[in-house]
Amino acid sequence: MLYAFQLRAHSNARYQVSLLSLSQKELACMLAACGVEADVFTRTLGGTPFLCFEADTLTPAQQAFLAGASGVYMTAALQGDLLKPLDLALPAFLPNDMPEVLKYKGKTNSDFTRMLINLALAAGGRWNTQRPYILDPLCGRGTTLFCALTRGMNAIGIENDRKSVQEGLQYADKWLQYHRLKHATERSSLTLPQGGSVPRTMLRVTGEDQTERQITFLQTDTRNCGSLLKKHPADALVADLPYGVQHAPQANGKTSSFEDLLVQALPAWRQALAPGRAAALAFNTYTLKRDHLASLAEGAGFQIPDSPIYSDFSHWVEQAVNRDVLVVLVPKY
Repeated sequence: MLYAFQLRAHSNARYQVSLLSLSQKELACMLAACGVEADVFTRTLGGTPFLCFEADTLTPAQQAFLAGASGVYMTAALQGDLLKPLDLALPAFLPNDMPEVLKYKGKTNSDFTRMLINLALAAGGRWNTQRPYILDPLCGRGTTLFCALTRGMNAIGIENDRKSVQEGLQYADKWLQYHRLKHATERSSLTLPQGGSVPRTMLRVTGEDQTERQITFLQTDTRNCGSLLKKHPADALVADLPYGVQHAPQANGKTSSFEDLLVQALPAWRQALAPGRAAALAFNTYTLKRDHLASLAEGAGFQIPDSPIYSDFSHWVEQAVNRDVLVVLVPKY
């Protein structure tokens, strides 16, 4: 069967320019992960871009995963010059607008975040996992958590800035109230091995199918996530690394480079992931070179996938930002 996946127009004009190339690479990774050997090619039909590939009839599990490709609007079979729409709709736990409504400076594009989740699940072999557990160790106001939740996944976010955590939680509560969705907030704290406590806020959400999912905010330094999640490691890690050159205020009042923080954080991120699982790290190539980031990740015990399909997601975002994605793996043993 010749499948044709229609790409939707994107509200972000800059992202729209890169959408076709990124979506083609993303779909290739997803196909490889779920065992479909097919080349993805682009074709314009009726003035609209499509991603096409030829394969045997997809299984229901393959259909559900591929329909979640971040840029896909409609799935169809191409028969000659005619399109036959296919019922490959992604089962939605919540309305998809949850990650979209909250706006703030520096917010990661929601579709790009969904792509990062797909890449991490694909590379880590968790594409067919029921309710995978997603970790964002630099979650800000929670875009990754909201993207995961709408797809029926559980998620946890680490964020050191108290204001960002509060704004993310306030937004989630208002959005769930607006949609009249049953939810409950649980507040507690976790104890760090070295002493001290970490504020923990969990939202338990009952979806339209009457099943429950959870998203959790932990207000703490990202370097603590390894010890906090050691007993219950995540299935996939997604992080959009800061695009500037400075980050991480220190106790002495000075500010270190983000690379200094990264050297300390990567081992914690590795510890927070289950063996064999993957992380998708977005970064600015103007401030952090791909080879250097890969070297830092390998120094922390990660592995770089052998497949070349994960090797280049570079795309221009703005004058000071050219974004790429590095996918890394935790060794199985």
